Amino acid sequence: MAAARAGGAGRTRGGRYTVNGRRRVVIASNRVPPPPAEGAPWPAGGLVSALLPPLAAVGGLWFGWSGQAGDPDTPPQRTVTPGIDYVTIDLPEQEIADFYEGFCNRTLWPHLHGLAEQATALHREYSTYRTANRRFALALVPLLAADDLIWVHDYQLIPLGQELQRLGWRGPLGYFHHVPVPPREHWEAIPNHEALATAFTAYELVGTQTPRDRDQLRTLLPAGHGEHISAHPVGIDPQRFRQFAASHGADPLAREGDDRQILFGVDRLDYTKGIRQRLEAFERLLLRDARWRHEARFVQWAAPSRGNVPEYQAERAAVIEVAERINARFGEPHPVELDLTSHPPDEVAAGLEAADICVVTSLADGMNLVAKEFAAVHSAEHPGVLVLSDTCGAASQLTGALPVRATDVGSIEEALERALRMPWDERARRAAVLRTTVDLTTAGRWFQEFVLELERRRPGGAPTVFRW
Repeated sequence: MAAARAGGAGRTRGGRYTVNGRRRVVIASNRVPPPPAEGAPWPAGGLVSALLPPLAAVGGLWFGWSGQAGDPDTPPQRTVTPGIDYVTIDLPEQEIADFYEGFCNRTLWPHLHGLAEQATALHREYSTYRTANRRFALALVPLLAADDLIWVHDYQLIPLGQELQRLGWRGPLGYFHHVPVPPREHWEAIPNHEALATAFTAYELVGTQTPRDRDQLRTLLPAGHGEHISAHPVGIDPQRFRQFAASHGADPLAREGDDRQILFGVDRLDYTKGIRQRLEAFERLLLRDARWRHEARFVQWAAPSRGNVPEYQAERAAVIEVAERINARFGEPHPVELDLTSHPPDEVAAGLEAADICVVTSLADGMNLVAKEFAAVHSAEHPGVLVLSDTCGAASQLTGALPVRATDVGSIEEALERALRMPWDERARRAAVLRTTVDLTTAGRWFQEFVLELERRRPGGAPTVFRW
């Protein structure tokens, strides 16, 4: 292991960052975001939006896969920026197919979300999953110093802690699980689930999104290994997100001469997001009450995702079929506007700000930051209504939302109508509650609380000092 760095804030000759003379935070995730261009908005939604602002504020290293196929013996690619050093490695094509597209996306992802009908299971792919995690560890170790703090993120890298320890790492080691923890029957359907459960025990601290996920994960681990798991709900940077919305300028949802209320969904195109279910609920509402055919429209943005995976290809076709059926049934003006392209963060922020109602109906979701982003750009003076699935982690915090059961189209239909009919004073009251919640539970606070708890579990170590 490399020698510890000398104290002192800022950059050392080795190109590393310290945090006010304390530990450097090293993030390991499956994918590493491209460094934001100067002056460009940072990504909205997901792991990246939660990690990027606080890591840039304290300085650190972000390590992971480049997203590209290549020679695994090629040295890591490194990009140095004022706040973060980005380091990536390529993976062999077959490893991408088995590790990422196979075990991660077709086995772990559906089972962790309780959707066994979407899952495939090949034991060969589990073996490659372990191989890829060892490759990550072998590439990461030479970049480390003894006083670093390593924070591993999400299900693609559950065994990384074990692999790092096998290579001699003895420093602080934490893991955060961004996705749901499933019931035991779904967990036990995962190939080699016992070995996977044991891999969690390498970490001194494992974070989950909700107390429910914490308690469930404790039941899945070997006896005596549950006390190192704690709930740390992910937040957003609400002030930055409001700046995104203000910087965009034009309303991306406006249509000339169209004053219908706007219901808005913005997601990756993923079968866990419940996009078909919300559109079908809207269709039922239009059939039951003709008023809404002329007073409401549903705008759904669904960004391309995992297009090489058959289950995602099938979901894309199904979403298109539902939207086209609704528009054919009701004619002009079309009640559904389906956009299957990606949108930049400032446009997403502006769209959420312009929407009257945000519809989040995930069948299962670790947190769902879109719900928090919608809350951030609305207020008592500019209220919006959030319809939120009770199977999203965010539902445990965002008590100002209208809760729905995502698997019950009738429940969604009722919530959509209630949102459309909601009087201004109730909208304002709910929006104020939502905004206060996201302003108090930020990404920076989440980042700081996790790192400090990890350090508290190692008595005698100098704590990281945070100055935002």
